[in-house]
Order: sequence, then C-alpha cells, then structure tokens
Amino acid sequence: MKPLEFVVVLLCVLLGLGRGADLAFATDAATGLCTAGAVWWRYLALGAVVLAAVLAGRSRPLPPEPLRSRRPAAGVLAFAGAVCMLAAGAAQFVLAAGTVSTFVRILLEVACAVWLSSLGRSWLRRDGWKTPAGGLPLAIAGSALFYWNVLMRFMENSSSWHRVQPTAAVWQEMAALLLLAALARTLYLPRPENGRSLHAAALAAFCLCLCWELPRVLLLLAAGFGGGMAAVLPELLSGLALCCIGGMGLACTRKGKAGNN
Repeated sequence: MKPLEFVVVLLCVLLGLGRGADLAFATDAATGLCTAGAVWWRYLALGAVVLAAVLAGRSRPLPPEPLRSRRPAAGVLAFAGAVCMLAAGAAQFVLAAGTVSTFVRILLEVACAVWLSSLGRSWLRRDGWKTPAGGLPLAIAGSALFYWNVLMRFMENSSSWHRVQPTAAVWQEMAALLLLAALARTLYLPRPENGRSLHAAALAAFCLCLCWELPRVLLLLAAGFGGGMAAVLPELLSGLALCCIGGMGLACTRKGKAGNN
C-alpha cells in the first residue's frame, strides 16, 4: 500500500471512530437529529475524507491482472456479503410490508447475492482463476440493487440535511454501486481508464460502506439484543452486507499475484 493510500485509510478509520462517538453522544436515537454541534461539520468531515479517497484512488490505477487471481480476503468478504444480502431479503419477506417496492428490492438483493457469491468463488478457487459465472448481465443485475435503493430514498423523501443518516445513506448506496460496476468493467471489459475508476471507487466504498456504516451497525445490534431484534433485523443485515462490500473494496486494493484467465 502506497503512503498516500495508507493516510487515506487512516483518515477513514478516524472518520468511523468519530461517527461512532457522534451516534453515541451527539445524535438523538429516535429522530436522528444532531443534539450537539452544527450538522455541517459532519458533512464537511465526511466530504473531505471521501474526496481524499477518490483523489488518492485516481492517482494510481489498479491493473486488472491481480484481480484475476486467488484473493482469499476479498473472496471471504464477497461470500459474507452475499449471505447477509440473502438473509436481509428473507427478513424483509417475512417481517416487512408486502409492497411492490419491497418485492423488487428483495429480487435485486437475490441478484446481488448471486453476483457476490460468484465473484467470491472466483477469488477463492485453488485451481486457478475462472471468470465469475453469469457474465456481465448478472453483474449489472447485482449492481442495480444500489441504484434502486437510491431511487427509493428520493421517492420516499425521507432525507433531511439535519438528519445525517438518510442523506449519507444515498452516498453509501452510490459508492457500493460504483464499486461493483467498476469491478464488472475491470473483469469483463478491461480498459486503461477502468483501473483508476476502480481504485477510487474501492477507497470511497471502504470509507462510506465500512468505516461510516459500522458504528450504526453496532448500535443496531445493541438495540436488537436489547429486545427489538425483529424491528431492526432487515436494516441490520443490509448494513452488514454494506460493510462487507466496503471491506471488499479495500481488499481489492491490495497486491495480488496474477492468475490465469
């Protein structure tokens, strides 16, 4: 890992720690409104770290060859994300209201889980790299989940500048979408410009989908163990899947040994 990337990763971790402290001590759990300090300082910190991650990623392309090799960390995270995604879909089917948008989201979660598991299987193979099954159409279908989630958040109109979580959630969904789309382009349509886009998307996803999301997941887990697991389970599982995708993004930036196509 280059020094610039190490600094960005450190900034992302510090941002996550700050987010955890903010949720625990300066945010109202019921409304999501900040109880201390200006909300704009939260957005400034988040925006600055995401911008640093994108610029650091754009400074150096990730070559496609190392991604076509055995990468155990990325493979395990991809499988974990697939399991969490399937579990989130099942929890919504059982617990959530049977609306059309919920049904569409469940179908897209299944597609995303299949794409992630196919990707994870390719990264964990011991007999040499094989292109993930399903091809580009499956990768597009799996990535479409996050595009749908962004649309639904705007249609529900639940975001407010004074409630950081729903606003930042749009950024998180877009970061996951860009990472999976960049991975698909790099694996199936390798071009010189794809490497920079993938590196930037990987670091941004690590920042938004793991470091920023993990404190909220831990709070949801604590709330669930406190007696409200059924109420938070779909959101908790979706958050865990997002964390796995963010971790997968960082794992993609590590050096690997080129494999066979």
